[in-house]
Amino acid sequence: MKQLSLSTAIIIAIVSVFLFSGQLARPYVPPSPQPRVQPQQRQPVQRQPVQRPPTPARPQTAPTKPATLAATEMPSLFWLPEDIRFPEMPPGASRTIPLFGDSKNEGLYVTRTLIPKGSQTIPHSHPDSRTVTVLSGVCYYGRGEEFDESRTIPMPPGSFFTEPAGVPHFIWAKDGDVIVQTTSIGPSGTQMVPVRQPGNVRN
Repeated sequence: MKQLSLSTAIIIAIVSVFLFSGQLARPYVPPSPQPRVQPQQRQPVQRQPVQRPPTPARPQTAPTKPATLAATEMPSLFWLPEDIRFPEMPPGASRTIPLFGDSKNEGLYVTRTLIPKGSQTIPHSHPDSRTVTVLSGVCYYGRGEEFDESRTIPMPPGSFFTEPAGVPHFIWAKDGDVIVQTTSIGPSGTQMVPVRQPGNVRN
């Protein structure tokens, strides 16, 4: 029984040597390393410039001269309060001084008028539309062909009103001296409203 076992062991050993002799005879070849895959770099995108149509040239036109006085043609004037002196006039008469331009000629003009206390202007009109600013005193302003105290409006300092062309009006310095500043476009003038005589009928 031991011999059979020994014989069997010998046979198994021979068969094993025969079977694995080919594997043992082969040289060991290590596995080849796999090449690294380099990440792909993005290529910059080249954008083509947008072709825009050329801007058409503007036609050159000759500058036109304005009808009124332009800002570039306006002279530089500086009036200080102590420089503004009203002309001498008879007692009770209004006194006017031109600050800019000439009311008798075409173009912009500015005047300043002192109306003494208690005086009343005769109803009158102007051919040009005017703007008036009250600088001092209370100006009682009214419209109509006859002086009417009940139709006057008290305009304190800082007030602003208009005098439309051809509209009769009047001013009363009831409480004290009044100074107003007038601005308009000339030529200008003053047309007095004829005084209505008692008993006369006007058509």
